[in-house]
Amino acid sequence: MRALLVTPLVLVAAICHAEEPRIYQRDAMGRIQYHEPSYVVQDNGRVIETDAIGNRKYHKQQYQIKGDTLQPISATGDVQHHKPSWVIKAPPSKQR
Repeated sequence: MRALLVTPLVLVAAICHAEEPRIYQRDAMGRIQYHEPSYVVQDNGRVIETDAIGNRKYHKQQYQIKGDTLQPISATGDVQHHKPSWVIKAPPSKQR
């Protein structure tokens, strides 16, 4: 009986641990704004907007991370060259 109870718990724990990284908005005080839209980063580098619950909004603008650039893409994965792209830079290190 215990083996039947432990097995589903292990499966749930494994599924919850395998979530993709999320990007949240912060306010001026640095607090995470969970009620605002956030973004999920998939393994292939695609960035998709999600709502507060975590549902993906495929109809919103999506992005693709390629090297050090963030390019806007369509829902089918085509790069949208007429929209601006961004360069990803690491923040400057603080030297003392």
